[in-house]
Amino acid sequence: MADGIGSLSELLDFSGWSVWINIAIFSASAIVVWITGTRMVRLVDELASRTGMGHGFAGMLLLGGIVSLTEISTVSTAAFTASPLLALNNLLGSESINLVLLAAVDPLVGREALTSFITTPAILLQGVLVVIVLAVISIAMATGDYPVFGVGIWSAAVFLLCLGALWMSARYEKRRVWVALGRDGKEEDDSANVPVHKPRGGSLRMLIVGLIGVAAVIFGAGFLLSVSGDALAEQTGLGTSFVGFLLVGMSTSLPELSTITAAVRLKRYHLAVGDILGSNVFNLLLIFLADVVYIGDPVLNHTGRFEFVACMLAIVMTGILLLGLLERRNWTVLKMGYDSTALIVVFMAGVVLLYALSGPSA
Repeated sequence: MADGIGSLSELLDFSGWSVWINIAIFSASAIVVWITGTRMVRLVDELASRTGMGHGFAGMLLLGGIVSLTEISTVSTAAFTASPLLALNNLLGSESINLVLLAAVDPLVGREALTSFITTPAILLQGVLVVIVLAVISIAMATGDYPVFGVGIWSAAVFLLCLGALWMSARYEKRRVWVALGRDGKEEDDSANVPVHKPRGGSLRMLIVGLIGVAAVIFGAGFLLSVSGDALAEQTGLGTSFVGFLLVGMSTSLPELSTITAAVRLKRYHLAVGDILGSNVFNLLLIFLADVVYIGDPVLNHTGRFEFVACMLAIVMTGILLLGLLERRNWTVLKMGYDSTALIVVFMAGVVLLYALSGPSA
């Protein structure tokens, strides 16, 4: 059994290949992820329109869940090959990177801020739930995790919290607890800026089959992103922590970039924001997966200042997004809302700080 695991670990180790081969694999996988992600948003939009599912919840559950398949493959592979920090920092990096990608597509909206179109309370709830889970993870990092049957208690608690967040979001989507008012004092309609959808041909069954096919492609490409990214971390000397946070985190967030870009162009703004927040919930849920796959101490016990700051950065950036959603101003700078501009500035400052913390061998 041990020999089998060792052989599989050697097969998944790309560090023996040249840097250029790994860069080629990494780049090709990223391109595949981008193309399939663009296709996926149209399939999810079609499914949401046919079933009457809210676009905010569809973005969180379907888009967020499917694009997180990339993280599933990268996290499980990194944990299996004894790289728990690569797995964890990939997830923490995706939390912040997803938010900055949402800011990056803000100019596609036009002269108004993206967050000014969001009128669904469920989106705000999703953001608050992400902050709560991130805060719990920060506490776990500070206090240490305790293994029970090979899995950390804190990582199991985070798993249950994420499931609870998805359950609460599903129930909250159907409730009308408050309404958003426009500048004229009248209630704003969620669908006011959404073009009328014309169903395409084909059965609902074929639509679901198409979604499953896209999900499989994303999973496979994410696997190659993980193993080539891990090899590049070793070959470039940048360090597993920083590469996991920025390089692999950025690449595994490509599905989010492609899906939110397509959603914004279709004027499905709730779908775009729900996609990002949903993906962030699913990503945190995968800490439990890394703990299950990794043979050793609980994953959260391997963390240090770098991971703690990365988690705090995600909390701050999620808070900025929530401020933008609550303020709902149309003020823009460089065709971006003030909240989007703040997200980019804070992220850049965070990357500089994290690079300083990582060191050349972190």
